[in-house]
Amino acid sequence: MGYNASGKSTLVEDFVKKGYKRLNRDISGGTIDDLAKNADIVLAHGPVVLDNTYPDVKSRASIIAVGKKHNIPVRCLWLKTSFEDAQLNACLRMVRKTGKLLQPEDFKTINDPNLFPPVALFHYRKIFQTPTLKEGFDQIEDVPFIRQWGPEYVNRALILDYDGTLRLSTGAQKYPSAPSEIQMLPNRNGLLKAFAKDAGYMLLGASNQSGIARGSVTAKAVEECFEHTNKMLGMNIEYQYCPHRIPPVSCYCRKPHPGIGALFIEKYKLNPSKCIMVGDMTTDETFAERCGFNYMDAEQFFALKEVPLKWR
Repeated sequence: MGYNASGKSTLVEDFVKKGYKRLNRDISGGTIDDLAKNADIVLAHGPVVLDNTYPDVKSRASIIAVGKKHNIPVRCLWLKTSFEDAQLNACLRMVRKTGKLLQPEDFKTINDPNLFPPVALFHYRKIFQTPTLKEGFDQIEDVPFIRQWGPEYVNRALILDYDGTLRLSTGAQKYPSAPSEIQMLPNRNGLLKAFAKDAGYMLLGASNQSGIARGSVTAKAVEECFEHTNKMLGMNIEYQYCPHRIPPVSCYCRKPHPGIGALFIEKYKLNPSKCIMVGDMTTDETFAERCGFNYMDAEQFFALKEVPLKWR
């Protein structure tokens, strides 16, 4: 049991190799109680492992009852994957399966239980009840989550916020709505060139642009401003941006959610521990933490005279 995308399927593989019969709603469909009925039948032939979210006492009751009926122990393996790690797992899986970060409109038509909107994780967190022996479990074992990156994840990048980090707006909004409103912050060019050319960092951009959803700026204008910012810097920074607003929570791409980070990690096989996120807001810092990036505040970062030895 555990969050969606907490790593249950990976853990179950070990049990299947040992001869356990796997029962899972994503495979067979139906309800949790239907799985318990199937387990009642399958247990006559050997052990069963069920990997579902099981967020509350009610969802766990039917399978515990089956175990008691057969007079066999019911063991609960509780994956202690955090909400934040489950979010990143969900985004990485999404990019690997579809090649992109799914948008709110995509979730309305996609038919894959492993590709779910962000509200699923928030719902789980809201209704979750801690498992206890009083429910009827014979054993409850905490399983820690340990993230492991494959040997192909070796590259490093500088991930940059734009507004308040690289530029300011001279217009009515905090973000520019036209290239003429862009005011570059000082001492940006030299240090970025040093990281890119001398230290071999990719330069990538991650930005929230909720003005699009609010109707105060168009997507075309936002992209024109990104391109003009890059031109003023004299660099071709690849950027991704979120056009959505909250509430409601409808996407994975709005920082601090890790969607844009997951997209970059998969596309460029980044090693997050070798990457640096530079921003000016708490959402930037939290985004970095969820992705596994190092974080540095823009003011401190651009006060550097050169690339520190530890980052070369």
